[in-house]
Amino acid sequence: MYRDTLFYALALAGSERELARQLRVTVAQVKKWLSGADDVPERVFQKTIDVITASSPQAIGRSRERLQRIAR
Repeated sequence: MYRDTLFYALALAGSERELARQLRVTVAQVKKWLSGADDVPERVFQKTIDVITASSPQAIGRSRERLQRIAR
């Protein structure tokens, strides 16, 4: 569930770099979490929820297309 939530936040943020900025972590760490190499810590999961809930309706609309590309 944590990783799926991170993927949704990635789709909202638009890039790993932007997601890392919003979560205040490195891009390398985001990549490790997305790949499953590391578990997503609870504190990062909570920040991920903040990213999602702060997203605009426009970002949510754009995220659907991004999620389809990520899932491929």
